Amino acid sequence: MRYITYILLTAFVSLLMASCELEASSHGNLYGFWHLETIETIESGSTKDMRDELKFWSVQSKLIELSDHDGVHNSVLYHFQREGDSLFLFDPHFNLREESDPVVDELYRVQPYGLAKLLPRLRIDHLTSGELTVSGDGQRLKFTKF
Repeated sequence: MRYITYILLTAFVSLLMASCELEASSHGNLYGFWHLETIETIESGSTKDMRDELKFWSVQSKLIELSDHDGVHNSVLYHFQREGDSLFLFDPHFNLREESDPVVDELYRVQPYGLAKLLPRLRIDHLTSGELTVSGDGQRLKFTKF
């Protein structure tokens, strides 16, 4: 009986570890809570300092949440796909549980978070455990891990 219990327990643990591995993806340092520090307009070279504003990008699993901890703008959830140094954001929804997460279909809703397009295609220029720089659509965004 003890032998059967051991086999069942080993099988259960193996299945549990395999299922966790299937769900996990390896985005490494990209995961985490990122504070938006600057928004640079590449063509003009002008830079908007965001250090005093509480705008964050939270990256976990297959989602990026754009949140405003100043409470001025609604949080937005994006699905994302990473391919090498490319980051594709798609399927934006407001993070409003009481309203069933309505679709975001107006650019001005995501501009406070540094985005120049509703469905951005970004390039990861720099990524470490504490710093992130992405560029695309004529802008460069710099973050620090919070």
